[in-house]
Amino acid sequence: MGRRTLLRGLTLAVAAVLPMVGSMAAQAAPAAATAVAVCGHTSAQPTLRQGSTGDPAIVEAQCQLDLATKPSRYTPIAADGTFGPATETRVKEFQRCAGLGVDGVLGPQTWAALNTWAAEPHTCATQGTSSTAQATLCGHTDARPTLKKGAKSDEVKEVQCRLNLAMEPFHYPPLTIDGDFGGGTESRVVELQHCANLSADGTVGPNTWAKLVDWSSRNTYCTPPRPAGYPIDGLDTAKYQHPGGAPIDWKAVRASGVEFATVKATRGLNVTDAYLTADLQGARAAGLAVSPYHFYTGTAADTGGAQADRFIAAVRATGYTGQRAGDLPPVFDLERMDDGSGRCPTFGTVDDAKVWLDRVEAAFGRTPIIYTQKSFLDGCLGSTTAFARYPLQLADYRQSITQPPLPNGSTTWAMWQYTDAAIFPGVQAPATGDVFNGTKAELDRLANR
Repeated sequence: MGRRTLLRGLTLAVAAVLPMVGSMAAQAAPAAATAVAVCGHTSAQPTLRQGSTGDPAIVEAQCQLDLATKPSRYTPIAADGTFGPATETRVKEFQRCAGLGVDGVLGPQTWAALNTWAAEPHTCATQGTSSTAQATLCGHTDARPTLKKGAKSDEVKEVQCRLNLAMEPFHYPPLTIDGDFGGGTESRVVELQHCANLSADGTVGPNTWAKLVDWSSRNTYCTPPRPAGYPIDGLDTAKYQHPGGAPIDWKAVRASGVEFATVKATRGLNVTDAYLTADLQGARAAGLAVSPYHFYTGTAADTGGAQADRFIAAVRATGYTGQRAGDLPPVFDLERMDDGSGRCPTFGTVDDAKVWLDRVEAAFGRTPIIYTQKSFLDGCLGSTTAFARYPLQLADYRQSITQPPLPNGSTTWAMWQYTDAAIFPGVQAPATGDVFNGTKAELDRLANR
């Protein structure tokens, strides 16, 4: 499967390695790390402090500081080659983010952490504040020629760097800033053009330059558009949304407009998510409608009943009954194996899935929701129509569709998981994002409210 069609089991595992906060992030960049010219200026990394001028390493450092701190909503500083007060302040802010000693000096440890944070998306424990937009950001050139695939130049480096600053990095992994306008750069330009409602031709002309300069220079990002016409938002959580043990601030999630959540409860025969109780109870207390979900594993024959029993016991222990105000139906996660292979569950069958569904429905008096994808049911379960009576949570990350394709026999869907990398206030890691196919009153009825 392609990057944007992976399902919950694999994408949550990938999300676990993305953002880290505070001192955890400092551990990702040991002092002995190889020096890297992330911004394409120089790999020389001398010790720098306020008053330094004329060294290309200063421009490299300023550019890297912008890439490293913008995910935490810091407005970029000028990459002008002069280590002045603004640069010293940003170095100190970065050092606090990375759990380093705060002295405003770019020494070996700060350089090492900066190389990592500039090349990969990380977030600080605290958010930056918006300030004046800067004109000189990446330090390569102020020229704005028309560029397209095949170009090789410093102007291409400027484009690549500004794309990394303009595109929300948890959705759009940063480009290598190498000055080579290849297919990856062209695709990213097209994504920017889609975000900006420009003609999506992959060419950096005057209109694309204007939007790129604007978005890269201030406290804003292009993020993938959420599906139109579905105003009710939700998210899915598991241990991967707790990097370093960080809790989810469910009040902040609710305040952002999110109205429902599905929380991982169990997997297979022997895994209960470490954050099941905290997340299920926390989301419900914050006013969200909540479902617990079970990831079905077909690694042994005829285990549906045993998997159901484990799920029932685990969620009952949290206080979930399926009947309280705010309780959405339980969710059965039926998809390909979560070991990265993309294979169908070895012993997964329609009959075994039905055993789980029937037992859980009897336990809670609610018809479970099935999380799946038409391509999975077609490819692994013979395009079965056996699940046509169940509400569906369908996963499909393509931006080119207006709703997910329905499995054979089904006539509608309840939830659409449309991205694997949504960013929510109060959550310290990307989460899968959903929309609800209905009104607030319909969601309330489904949640016994």
